[in-house]
Amino acid sequence: MKTPNTPDKTTPASAALTDQDYLTLASSMINAESQIGPVPVDPDIADAMGAFAEDALSADDALDSHFDGIDPTADAEGSNHG
Repeated sequence: MKTPNTPDKTTPASAALTDQDYLTLASSMINAESQIGPVPVDPDIADAMGAFAEDALSADDALDSHFDGIDPTADAEGSNHG
């Protein structure tokens, strides 16, 4: 019987994970973990998953895109809607 501290003689040295294999496995784990909520992701893994920085909109433009020009907090009397 093999003890836990004994090296496995049946596993060849070439069985080590390559960088690409590691990123693929880590990406699949991130996908699985994200099913239950937000998950912090290492930038290298995020890059391998195809993440990118959004630079098409500034933070203010992104916030403004949530509104259609009508102020939802405006008082009905002051908004001239009738």
